Amino acid sequence: MSAELPCYKPPSRETRACWNGRDDGDDSDVQRWHQAISLIDLSKPLDYFFEPTICFIGYASDLGVRENLGRAGAAEGPARLRVRMASFPVVQGVALADCGDIVAGATVLETQEALATVVEQIVRSGALPVILGGGHDQAFGHFLGVARARGTPPACINFDAHLDLRPIPAGGPNSGTPFTQVWEWCKSRNAPFRYTALGVQRNGNTAQLFTRAEQAGATLVDADGFALDTLDIVMEAINDAVDEAEICLSVDLDVFAAGFAPGVSAPTAMGIGPDAAFRRIFRGLMASGRVRGVEIAELCPALDVDDRTARLGAAVAFEVALGVLDAVNDDDSDDADGEGGDSGGEILGDGPSGDDA
Repeated sequence: MSAELPCYKPPSRETRACWNGRDDGDDSDVQRWHQAISLIDLSKPLDYFFEPTICFIGYASDLGVRENLGRAGAAEGPARLRVRMASFPVVQGVALADCGDIVAGATVLETQEALATVVEQIVRSGALPVILGGGHDQAFGHFLGVARARGTPPACINFDAHLDLRPIPAGGPNSGTPFTQVWEWCKSRNAPFRYTALGVQRNGNTAQLFTRAEQAGATLVDADGFALDTLDIVMEAINDAVDEAEICLSVDLDVFAAGFAPGVSAPTAMGIGPDAAFRRIFRGLMASGRVRGVEIAELCPALDVDDRTARLGAAVAFEVALGVLDAVNDDDSDDADGEGGDSGGEILGDGPSGDDA
């Protein structure tokens, strides 16, 4: 473990071993992620990335899940996601790097602060951090790192069955409190708290949590909002909630129905499907060019069935890579039209061409 970065474990032989799979040759049009991935030690100086780059960082901790009385095992999530991402075809124009793992410290807050340090480093280097989890307490470290790097608090968009707005216990934060931590951080700085929770389940949140969400000014979309005939309403709600802010995008895998995602800390019987409606929203967010970090949370491999959840989480990571490319292409198109490539317009439109809607 790095002395300079507490709780940080650089990529190792074990990390490299996860990136293994089919080899169809070295030509660029047949390469897969395991052939293209580079390993980067964040305890050493990090060069600036001038090409679109995704930096994976594992949050190999389920300390917050255990503190929240959830099912343990999410600490193994990052390694399993790597295995399931390894054989994806390379997305031409997007570089990939694996930066190792944040492992559990003495407390959840210490672990979150460690994640914030490396996320800030990655964002300042011009890359997109993709956090592989791991307990959803990672969301606060994600937010904090982006806020420090960009100098302004991003909006939080969270695909999740749960609001994760629980009051913080006397013993400290847990996997149910990350957006309470964001809310309190914003209040202490008189900054806007922009929080959108998508796929929320009534049976997974108490009346108190819905009251807290209302007090916080959060925007909520329940699972019934994920249908093609309601997408325009959802898109408008997200645009209004985010306003001009940049985005921390979070996918807690328990937002999906347990048949698709059985291997999570808190499975959801009637969650959403990873269907055209979800993909339209997710792709629209990525194509906006405003996303400054993405996280995939709560994979618990020991509780998975046929790697369904790991495969689904990996597929979300592949969508991130496609989204990075779409955002770059949109910026290039705007520059060619003389409109500039800044992210001041609407977030969601019709999604990338070729969408399955």
